[in-house]
Amino acid sequence: MDKAERILLVFCRLLKHEWLNKTSLALEFNTTERTIERDMQSIRAVLSEARSPAVLLWDRQKGSYILSHYQHRPLQSMEALTILKILLGSRALRLDEMEGLVQALCGLLSPRDETEFSQLLEEELDGYHEPAHHQAIIKTQWDLQQCIRDHRKIRLHYSRGDDMRTSHVVFPLSVVVSDGYFYLIAVVEGTAHTGPAFFRLDRIRSFDVLHGGSHLPEEDAFSLRRLRSTTPFMFGGKPVRLTLRCKNRAVEALFDKIPAHTVLSWEEDTVLVEVTVSISGFFRWLLMQGDAIVIIGPEPLRQAFIQTLQRIQNAYTDIKEDCPK
Repeated sequence: MDKAERILLVFCRLLKHEWLNKTSLALEFNTTERTIERDMQSIRAVLSEARSPAVLLWDRQKGSYILSHYQHRPLQSMEALTILKILLGSRALRLDEMEGLVQALCGLLSPRDETEFSQLLEEELDGYHEPAHHQAIIKTQWDLQQCIRDHRKIRLHYSRGDDMRTSHVVFPLSVVVSDGYFYLIAVVEGTAHTGPAFFRLDRIRSFDVLHGGSHLPEEDAFSLRRLRSTTPFMFGGKPVRLTLRCKNRAVEALFDKIPAHTVLSWEEDTVLVEVTVSISGFFRWLLMQGDAIVIIGPEPLRQAFIQTLQRIQNAYTDIKEDCPK
């Protein structure tokens, strides 16, 4: 048996997930352990050249080799279509960025499924409307993610919703997607507020990476999971605790939107729930629920929401008076 045949046979046995002892292989093929080591190096080189996810491992205690298996199967059309519909439904990306993602998605399909999937693309992309800001997002979020990975402090040049330009030195913590927008969650340097702030990526005009790493005094206390549970609306502010009465038809929407909730009691048609939220974002969401969700307490926050409703009513009253007869 020549070298090529020996390596091929060893590789086939590795593919079967066999443990191959170096000494036993040397005896089996009537060669030396050093030769077996060179054979294994050749297999590693082929795996690297082919960019295979499998890795040839050496177990010193067993004196044996094993091929770690990562079972990769082609992406199926139904899975790709599901991802596509989630992407299109979010409307979070510019059209050219969305088309680029779709092309990359097609490249993961098997040839047969790619042909079938490509027939669905034109219809799915035909009615896509990109966000009104028309800003590129993918590169920005990637660059910010590198700053987060390297614990770098940055200076944001930001344009608020009223077009006022601001500048902030921040410690970036995470990039998240919520309600069709990408947000940078960051702690602002030099502010009295200890909680994180939220910056829409499409409003970040540029940012500068500052020298030195970020050393947050309360960095260990930050929990993205807890933040997503208590701040699902991407608005800053100190979290407050509210007691809500929710009608059965809105229970699912409430529980899905605010995972960090506590059920106090179930009644025939309603449920009493306690939540911890940031007020500004929660009030905006609560307006969409009509009379299905009502704030029970605390009283100052209940009155604050009533004042919000009165301002809306006054705005409609003013329009009615201004309408031509």
